Amino acid sequence: MRFPKQMPARLRSLRGSRSPVAPIRPRPLCRLPSRRRAGQPQPYGRRMSLVHRLSVSELAAAIDEGLSPVSIVEECLSRMDAHDGAINAIIYRDPGQALEAARRAETEIRANGRRGLLHGIPVAVKDMIDVEGWPTTAGSRLHDGRIAGRDAACVANLKAAGAIIIAKTNMHELTLGTHDNPWFGKVANPLDPSRGTAGTSSGSAAAVAAGFCAVAIGSDTGGSNRSVAAANGLFGFKPTNGLIDPAGSLPTATSLDALGPIATSIEDIRSTTEAMLGRSLPEHGTQRAVPVEKMSIAVCSDLYDAELDQSVAIAVANWLGACRDRGVSIIERAFPEQKAFVQAGLILLLHEFAESYGAQIDAAPDKVGSAVHAMLDHARRYSAQDVAAARATRQTAQGQLGDLMDGVDILAIPTAPGLAPRLSDEMTRVGDAHVPFGMTGGTFRRWANMLTMPALAIPIPSRDVFPASVQLAAQPGADRALLDMALSLPNALNP
Repeated sequence: MRFPKQMPARLRSLRGSRSPVAPIRPRPLCRLPSRRRAGQPQPYGRRMSLVHRLSVSELAAAIDEGLSPVSIVEECLSRMDAHDGAINAIIYRDPGQALEAARRAETEIRANGRRGLLHGIPVAVKDMIDVEGWPTTAGSRLHDGRIAGRDAACVANLKAAGAIIIAKTNMHELTLGTHDNPWFGKVANPLDPSRGTAGTSSGSAAAVAAGFCAVAIGSDTGGSNRSVAAANGLFGFKPTNGLIDPAGSLPTATSLDALGPIATSIEDIRSTTEAMLGRSLPEHGTQRAVPVEKMSIAVCSDLYDAELDQSVAIAVANWLGACRDRGVSIIERAFPEQKAFVQAGLILLLHEFAESYGAQIDAAPDKVGSAVHAMLDHARRYSAQDVAAARATRQTAQGQLGDLMDGVDILAIPTAPGLAPRLSDEMTRVGDAHVPFGMTGGTFRRWANMLTMPALAIPIPSRDVFPASVQLAAQPGADRALLDMALSLPNALNP
């Protein structure tokens, strides 16, 4: 199977009356030619109709050519007004504040140039991350009336880089409910309104796919950033656990949580991660990026040990073949005791969630939905001995990571067993059956959180109108090397 030059036309245009939004923004769609002098603001006009389809790096180049950050923000807000009623990606926004930040950015850029790629670029954040003066609900009534007194650490760093926080995004309740949030509703997939967005960072991915922002911030405890990226044809990054300061974000399971970006390109993933971090990504102690012709990729079906839909299996096989064509060595690896490892991950996630929220929920049980109550009840079935055994299993698995990654540069695992799930019940087709897309995180994605590895979901071509997805991972702390190497590998937007 040849990799297409671009995503299928069905993903690049409106799907008639069924889909009210422009879908995924292939990279690059266009350049914005300018007859104006650099630094001269670009008026809102016909050319602005393409702004929502440009990446961070393309928007930054357009700003250098004179495009106004105010016009960019106006376009994003206009798209929210027109389309979010059908998508439901946004929980909160302050248009006046966003426009004021855009005017401030325009003045700064015209006077002194850009601070970096994100200066003047609209960014949305998941509504479990604090933005000063804005509510933080975590998708729940449990946090009614909670107004952030200061920015989360990553938001403060984004603002210092010149980014414009344009909105807070919808999510599963307390990052652990189902996709059907009882207070804010379901988030529809901008590629097809009959499909869902498949994870707790649902609103962040939908906001990027719909062109409400250039990039969005989500969280990843059991694979959410990667899950929603897979469903929306995007790139989703889970950095090494603890790389991005979690201060000012509400926890799910503190030993598994990671904050990271969702974007339309690997370059945007890197620039946004560095902006969140407040500095360049550090070099790993031993792992460095290697040229593609010297690269080795490990595949390990033991890590997920589950059936794949044929559309995903073929897409991953073709992607591995394309990697081989570039000179990459593909090596099969084993991972023992997968079932105990998956169960340990579930126990730790639920136990740590109960530690964070159990007392609050007990004090106000009517302020959370039935799915959260079910999760909390499940968590309380595990004994202290169960939790201790789960921690021991995790520690053993982390010790086995050296064997898994010995002599290889990247680990490659399918991100999900099927393509974007149905909106009605978040089920995805696998062969003749349907399985829950989000709940497959325990087998397909939580391993990266348990092993503290950086992991990047990338879209890959499939025979369906939706792309499939594969996730790439590297040694803990090797985020920089992982992103550098991912740039040289094929994906659906850069075959």
